Amino acid sequence: MNAAPALILLVLGLSLSLSAVQAADTPALDPKVILESIPKDLLKDISGNAAKRKEAIDAAEQKLQDKYRDQTGTLSFRVRNTNKSNGRYYAYGETDRVRVSGTNFTVSYTIYLDESENEKGAKIKTGDKITASGRAFVSLYGSSSSDYTSLSVSVNDAKLK
Repeated sequence: MNAAPALILLVLGLSLSLSAVQAADTPALDPKVILESIPKDLLKDISGNAAKRKEAIDAAEQKLQDKYRDQTGTLSFRVRNTNKSNGRYYAYGETDRVRVSGTNFTVSYTIYLDESENEKGAKIKTGDKITASGRAFVSLYGSSSSDYTSLSVSVNDAKLK
């Protein structure tokens, strides 16, 4: 085999391997998967036990924050609006509804772009579909006096793909 084609195949193989590793390092932040990782007993109390609801939401939020803290994740969504504050761009996604274990969750998405992405961030328009990877942040909140429960999913210091 000629050295040049062999070298091209080697470089191509390494490139594909690195892409697979990078993709594995930045899992998609799927709200259904996130919510299904909450222990069943907490989900049961969130959906059906008014006396334990707030306590269960707080416990579930702590479990989610512990699980996703210091992890890298990827978000993709259609942009609802953008904003620039403190020298960087933010993109907000359309709100979703997800049902898990009998409970409806309202899900909001935000990408907080890294300052190095400002040039790209300035070009993002309402309705654009964007994908970005960054530090994952997941938060669950609700109240004991109402039925709503919300999940906020975001990536911080994100780079657009």
